[in-house]
Amino acid sequence: MNMIDALLGSQADGAVEQLGRQFGLDSTQTSSALGALLPALAAGFQRNASSQNGLESLLGALGSGRHGRYVDDLGSLGMPGTVDDGNGILGHIFGSKDVSREVARRASAQSGVGADILKQ
Repeated sequence: MNMIDALLGSQADGAVEQLGRQFGLDSTQTSSALGALLPALAAGFQRNASSQNGLESLLGALGSGRHGRYVDDLGSLGMPGTVDDGNGILGHIFGSKDVSREVARRASAQSGVGADILKQ
C-alpha cells in the first residue's frame, strides 16, 4: 500500500483524479507529484509531533477549519478559499513560506511537475 492510499483510503483514486483535472495533469504526473511531496509533508508532521506545542497547534488548526471537506467532497478542492486553507496548514507543517517553496522546488525536480503547480 502506498502513502496516498494509506492517507485517503478508498478515496485515493478519486483524489488523484480530481487533483489531476484541477491542475491539468494526467494520473501519472499527479501520482509522481504526490509521491514527491508526501515525504516532506510526513517529515513536517513528524517535526510538529516532536515539538512541545507543534502538534497541539497543528491539530488545533486542522480542527478549527473545515479541512475534512476536501477529503469528504473532492469537488471542493476547486472552491475559492482552498489555497488559503492549504497555505495556513502548510505554514503549520513547514513553519515558513520559504521552506514550503523549497519543498515545491525539490518535488518539481524529482517529479517533473512545475513548482508553480506544486505550490498550489
